[in-house]
Amino acid sequence: MRAVTIGSRAFALAGALLATAPSIASGGERVGAPTLPLPNPPAMVRGEQSSPAPHASIAASSKGASSSARSSSSSKESKDAASDRHHQRAAADNAPEPPAGDRDRDRIVRMQAALRDIIQNGILRRMRVGVRVIEARTGRLFYSQRDGTLMDPASNQKVLATTTALVRLGADWRFRTELTGLKPTADGTIVGDVYLRGNGDPTFRSGDLDALANALVRRGVRTIAGAVVADPRRIGADEAVTDAAGSDEEPVDATEDTPPGKLSPRVPLVVNHGLMLIRVRPGAEPGAPAEVSTTPADSSFVIHNKAVTKAKKRSRVTVRLSVNGSRIQIDVEGRVAAEHGGIVFRRRVPHQALYAAALMRASLQSAGITVRDDARVAPTPPQRAGHVLPLLALHESAPLGILLRKINKDSDNDYAERVLEAAGAEVYGGAPTGDKGVKLLREVIGELGLPPGSYVPQNGSGLGHANRITADAMSTLLRTLYLDPRVGPEILQSLSVGGVDGTTRNRFKGTIAAERVRAKTGTLHGKSCLSGLVGDGSDVLAFSILVDGIRGRRLREVRGAQVGCVNAMMRYVFEASEGPRPIDVTRAGSAVDLETGGASEGEEEEITTPPPAGSAAQSHEDPIDSFLRKQHDNATAPATPIPPAPAVPPPPAFRIPPHGIW
Repeated sequence: MRAVTIGSRAFALAGALLATAPSIASGGERVGAPTLPLPNPPAMVRGEQSSPAPHASIAASSKGASSSARSSSSSKESKDAASDRHHQRAAADNAPEPPAGDRDRDRIVRMQAALRDIIQNGILRRMRVGVRVIEARTGRLFYSQRDGTLMDPASNQKVLATTTALVRLGADWRFRTELTGLKPTADGTIVGDVYLRGNGDPTFRSGDLDALANALVRRGVRTIAGAVVADPRRIGADEAVTDAAGSDEEPVDATEDTPPGKLSPRVPLVVNHGLMLIRVRPGAEPGAPAEVSTTPADSSFVIHNKAVTKAKKRSRVTVRLSVNGSRIQIDVEGRVAAEHGGIVFRRRVPHQALYAAALMRASLQSAGITVRDDARVAPTPPQRAGHVLPLLALHESAPLGILLRKINKDSDNDYAERVLEAAGAEVYGGAPTGDKGVKLLREVIGELGLPPGSYVPQNGSGLGHANRITADAMSTLLRTLYLDPRVGPEILQSLSVGGVDGTTRNRFKGTIAAERVRAKTGTLHGKSCLSGLVGDGSDVLAFSILVDGIRGRRLREVRGAQVGCVNAMMRYVFEASEGPRPIDVTRAGSAVDLETGGASEGEEEEITTPPPAGSAAQSHEDPIDSFLRKQHDNATAPATPIPPAPAVPPPPAFRIPPHGIW
């Protein structure tokens, strides 16, 4: 009986190897620990390398065509025609013909013909496409086109970042957030300040602060005769990261579906994605000031309210946050309609460490602990030799192996950056920075066998249009991970399962590849990438499809073509046991997948009716997470029902195995 999940062969290989070799999943490495030796990587088939500015020749051929144009419209047509001729001329594919005695010859030829038809005769013929399809078990090449050309991987970059963190830290490594201070006296008083310090946990929420506060209550603490102080340094490091307002970083777009906004500053102490909720409701009558509140409320938040209630005009409100000394100032201006239910704003706080201290203070007071002074930011004072400030309470994140799923399935940019930067800081010491993370990425990916010229990393999330990789390198990396029993199971489990979860939940629904493809998507302006593994049992293919040059509203068509390519690969797998079948490989799911990129600023109209009993909105869900969940649910609801799938071989029961196993 055939296995039913991708990776079963590699899992069998894992059983043999783990009996004689230590597993990276058995415990996380720390600074100074020996790096686990990686297996010899599969042979890398090198292709041509190109400049990160791939459109120079296109622009040159377009220039001559546009110079003879009589109008702007004819100029555009000439450029498009020249670009099309260039793509058709330069996009010679490589589909090695199987030998006559190959028992799989017929199905290989059918797959190659289908891929060629989709890539060269459909919407993709107008694009710049890098593609490579190989057999995961042997590395045998089935199809390639521009597979040696450096292209923007978009969020496919997250596979490199998560692999780097997993290799160096291990699947059991966790983020930590500590609350330290003097031991309480007999009457429950902590004489002095308490210090909040972390190492960059992107999952840290208000509910976790409440848990720290309750831990102090259980220890008998009733009063803090001092302040809650946020230490801006990473746990174990003396180097601080400044996150006050005034950064000169330019905003970047996460995806075409994400509004412009900066990622969280890389301070090692961030709560609620670094976002604050501000509610603006109409006053009691027209002309009255609007009602403004924050969640939670604290004396460290100062509200300057100039918004007024209007009778029938549309609401128009602006909310700005700034730092005023040791306080976070919220300026609200504009008008809110008297009949309006109110508006909820989500704004990024300009000083993350101060915000964390203020939220910790609010949690302590809600738990019944009196805090004498306002929140502030300062390093934990040095202790006498041989002494450390007692640990009052500790929060640990989920294991890294679980966090990777949020990064790769949901394509969360902030998680990706913070995990890679934390890995760099753990290995090299000091504050978590992007440079340390990228340095470590080059080191680990090089150990896995990718030549330095086959990829150009700039960050861990894929934002900014600066990263580069070839389809050859991307597919080879996925094959390497598939064959590596120590890191492969965790990485493959973190990828989105087509038709089931993550950013491929909808686009593969109703297709023959549904439940049989694990992939990472990537979307930036003008770009769409899809790389992963597809198959059944030991018959698994590794692929990478990188597309550039998408114009106008063609993204959905391009994604459909990418799905068609994966369907052609899955038909090849089916035909091993079923023989040739009339399957429509061009079929794609009808609903749209959104790559939200994680938390960002925004606003929405407040719902005035109470949520149904037992719903997530009535639970003790963190307010920021609840707000983001509602936005995600609204954005991902299918616009139209998906028609029934055509007749295909009945799929085996799909099972997502438990943690640590394919």
